[in-house]
Amino acid sequence: MKMTIGKKMMGGFLGVSLLLGAISLISIFGMQKVENSYSDLVDRRSVILANAKDIQTGASREISGLRGVLLGEEGSEEILNEAYTEINDELESILPMVQRPEVKEQLKELDRLNEEFERESRQVIALMQDNKVEARRLANETAIPIAREVRDIADTIDNDLQKNMDTASKSTSEMVNGVQALILFLSIASFIISIVVGIYITRKIKFPILMVEAAAHRVADGDLTQEDIQVKNKDELGNLADAFNQMKLNLRELVQQVSHSADQVSSTSEELSASSEQTSQATELISRSIQGIAAGSEAQASYAKEVEQATLEITSSMGQASSSVQAVSELTADANGKAKAGNQVVHKTVEQMSRVQETVQGTSRVVDTVGQKSVEIGQIVDLITQIADQTNLLALNAAIEAARAGEHGKGFAVVADEVRKLAEQSGQAAKQIGHLVKEIQSEASRAVESMNNGTAEVERGRDLVLRTGDAFKDILQAVGQVDAESKQVLAIVEMIQESSSSMADKMAGISQITEQSASNTQGVAASAEEQTASMEEVAASAEALSRMSQDLKTSIGRFKV
Repeated sequence: MKMTIGKKMMGGFLGVSLLLGAISLISIFGMQKVENSYSDLVDRRSVILANAKDIQTGASREISGLRGVLLGEEGSEEILNEAYTEINDELESILPMVQRPEVKEQLKELDRLNEEFERESRQVIALMQDNKVEARRLANETAIPIAREVRDIADTIDNDLQKNMDTASKSTSEMVNGVQALILFLSIASFIISIVVGIYITRKIKFPILMVEAAAHRVADGDLTQEDIQVKNKDELGNLADAFNQMKLNLRELVQQVSHSADQVSSTSEELSASSEQTSQATELISRSIQGIAAGSEAQASYAKEVEQATLEITSSMGQASSSVQAVSELTADANGKAKAGNQVVHKTVEQMSRVQETVQGTSRVVDTVGQKSVEIGQIVDLITQIADQTNLLALNAAIEAARAGEHGKGFAVVADEVRKLAEQSGQAAKQIGHLVKEIQSEASRAVESMNNGTAEVERGRDLVLRTGDAFKDILQAVGQVDAESKQVLAIVEMIQESSSSMADKMAGISQITEQSASNTQGVAASAEEQTASMEEVAASAEALSRMSQDLKTSIGRFKV
């Protein structure tokens, strides 16, 4: 059966109460025994003693009456008969009250002697009419000695009874003293037992509370490396120690998880920052390439106009037209190679942006996990607060019960006050932890918002890069068209003398195509600049995430795990 604090205290008070009840019962039984002994001494033995004295008096009256008969005094025979009857009555009344066998034998002997005296005295009375001398002799030799023997036996009984009464009185006094000593001993024993029980219960309550208090102070100082509290009590204090150990274990695991998550957030932010820097470099490279393409397109347009001018003057400058067409072909091939390289860079940029997006999403999930863990910490803190409130309520009830107990409950009232103080300290510590948890939740929410913003920016940058890729595809297509047209121009130059008008038309088309290519490259350059700005924003977000992870590490650094 589980022994709670209430049961232990109730058991201690019940034991003391039973001990006091036993003392009371022993006192009552002892006093009854003394009363019975005293009643026997006063009632029965005093009556026997008085009857023995009456027998002595009756024996003396028998002697006096017999002598009166011998002297011929009137009324002597009546006195003799009254004395004889009185002795018989006293013997009949005293014999049932006597318990000692030797006294009963003496009383029976008195009864026999009294009857013998009656016979002898009647003979004496009878002889007084015929032979007074013989009557006097018989009275002096038989009757009067018998009466004296009756008186002596009665006197012996009286002395024995007196001694017995003295002995009984002394025994009664000793019995009273023994009962008093026993009551005093039991009272002292009950006092000592009460103190021992009080000390035992106090130790059973005090030491576990002190252990929990010391452990709580160490946890409040951030030390989570201490050993578990070992409390052998199978009561509320044992449950409190187990709950505290579980709370410390959960808090330690939580701090470890938060620390690990903070490290992951920090490393992820560093990776994100490095990735954004690489993306920025790649975008810058794309921008420079696109600018080169734009410059080539502009030059191509200029060459096309010159070719167109030369075509108008083809008849006078055939050699110059041929060289110009050859230059256009070379520039087109160069633009085609640069466009292909730019397209590859765009593909790599798309892949890098995808990895950046995955990294940001992973970081967001980590921060979400930190937020969830902080919610669990909040639940644990709420549980600690509830335990502290319940402990405070128990301490209050214990203080009320101690106040009701009066003087005996002062020690327990002190313990109850200590329990209440410990409960208040536990509640304050829980509030501090709850405040830290709220700060962690706030920082985690800000980190999640920042990650979401970073994810959106990465997505926009990815879209821009994809659009850049589409523009490069258009550039490749346009450059391909330019290359095909250049070849046609070259063939036309060979056939220039046959169709100079057709050469002019083709160069006009080339001029339009190069102008369109230049316009497209300018749009791609603008997109590249936008992508660079987006990468700068991603880098800023990564740096903010890194600072938040460092703040989180600083917050949990005060805990030793």
